[in-house]
Amino acid sequence: MKRSEELLGLSVISIEDGKELGTVSDLVINAGNGLVQYLVVDNGLRYLGIKVLPFRLVEGVGEDAVTVQNSSCIVDLGDEPEIHALLEQNVRVKGTRVMTRKGKMIGTVSEIIVDEDNEGRIEACEMTPLDDTESKQLIPSDKVITFGKDVLIVNESLESSGENTSGQVKDSVDGTPPEASEMPASEMKDAEKAEAQQQSEAAKLFEERQRKYLVGRKVSKRIETETGEVVAEEGDVITEELLDKAKAAGKFSELSMNTRA
Repeated sequence: MKRSEELLGLSVISIEDGKELGTVSDLVINAGNGLVQYLVVDNGLRYLGIKVLPFRLVEGVGEDAVTVQNSSCIVDLGDEPEIHALLEQNVRVKGTRVMTRKGKMIGTVSEIIVDEDNEGRIEACEMTPLDDTESKQLIPSDKVITFGKDVLIVNESLESSGENTSGQVKDSVDGTPPEASEMPASEMKDAEKAEAQQQSEAAKLFEERQRKYLVGRKVSKRIETETGEVVAEEGDVITEELLDKAKAAGKFSELSMNTRA
């Protein structure tokens, strides 16, 4: 997984001839699908028209470059009819406000996490809460109803309560669905159990992907517990053992939000 800021500025390299085709200058988001659908490629020849790279044609995303099979993967803006509607919508996600479905503003999106191995799917959004601008929380994409131009609508109210296990934002349900009152108690319990199991599986998958992303990166600031115990020093290389230590200390989220390549 990659933070959007890590994609910007990367060179685009053709595998066939080792040629640099340009650099990533912007992202085009498909709000309906929750994808970074295109990368805008700056080849220094803007007078010849804007060039874009459909994310589906990306072979790989590394620390230094995006790789494609050949130069034909980079296409003119006019060759991709779908992109015009996306540009008109101009959904950025990053910088938008976060609101629950009942209309409560709870924060601002400070970053998006992109799954480069899944055609640019937005895996999660990093949120800065309104009541604590120093902390960060991760909102898994399955909690998002709408990636709007101005507002990110989430399915449930998000409420931090201690450690955000596996980088997942803990939540309290934003009201009972209208149909729930019409369901028999036994069916409601079964539905609640099924939903809890589904959320648990989603959280487990999210943690696995997040751990894969974090291992090998470096800690960008010293992480301490409230009692002053050092969990990680700035510059430490993240390992599975360090992640386990941070999780046990209730500092998994803080660690995950303070890393660098």
